[in-house]
Amino acid sequence: MIALMLGGIVWINVARLNLATETSVVIQQSRDAQFETARLQAELDQRNGAVVDRARTRLGMLPSPSEGVKYIDVPPARAGR
Repeated sequence: MIALMLGGIVWINVARLNLATETSVVIQQSRDAQFETARLQAELDQRNGAVVDRARTRLGMLPSPSEGVKYIDVPPARAGR
């Protein structure tokens, strides 16, 4: 009976160790994904900045102020027209 109890305790500890190992792998994958997302966002910002600079220098375009943008709602087309 004691051997069975000790075997159960060992089995539980091994299961906990496996769970902890799997958890650390998932945490590392999450950190890697966050790092890759930040790297890609920085690259996107850099490329977007280059496009804006080219538009400004080559085409003389300027970004419009956000308060100057007006959105127009277009009513849906009527059926039967």
